[in-house]
Amino acid sequence: MGQLMRAVGHDLRNKLAVLKNSLYYLNMRLGQGDEKVQKHLQIMGREIANADGIIADLMDFALAKEPALQKTDVKAIVAEALSQASLPGHWEATIRLEDGLPLIMAEAGQLQRAFTNIILRVIEAVPEGGKLQIAAREQGGFVEIEFRAAGLIIPEENLAETFDPLLSTGGTNLGMAVSKRLVEGHGGTIEVRSLAGEGTAFTVRLPLRSNGSGDLAD
Repeated sequence: MGQLMRAVGHDLRNKLAVLKNSLYYLNMRLGQGDEKVQKHLQIMGREIANADGIIADLMDFALAKEPALQKTDVKAIVAEALSQASLPGHWEATIRLEDGLPLIMAEAGQLQRAFTNIILRVIEAVPEGGKLQIAAREQGGFVEIEFRAAGLIIPEENLAETFDPLLSTGGTNLGMAVSKRLVEGHGGTIEVRSLAGEGTAFTVRLPLRSNGSGDLAD
């Protein structure tokens, strides 16, 4: 399955690259013209990016690549994840990162993808917008990163499906399944809790001690 997904993903990404180049040309020729044209060019760009993200999720889920661990700054990963998620204007993000947060042993690209998927899950679930609070702190040998969305409530009976790649309601939930796999590949955990009046919080815990080497990421 992993080999198949690698081959299919490669072919599909080649097709998307052609579409990206064509869209770039159209933006150069038409992007400053009619507002409706601009709107549809933006829609095309967004959907190409979404398709590319789906392909990446499929490949990450099928291949289960081991992380290449090195000392990594969680603050930089959070910042890049927010940038990649591109919060819409009707969303407000607040970041509270503990001073002196230690480095961890991780592959930055994998964790950035995991965090981005969490943020995108929140955005998609609350289309009317809201407030996203991201906090990080050191806690008992772990770095704990919490993504809290005040406007998102997940019914208790649906919490168990949060990281299921195929929801019982139909469709795919690959992004969250990939996030879980990537976090657990780093020896960490991810959980979700949702309370009326408080919203929903996704909490990622990543160990300060690397798997295998025994060295602390200080």
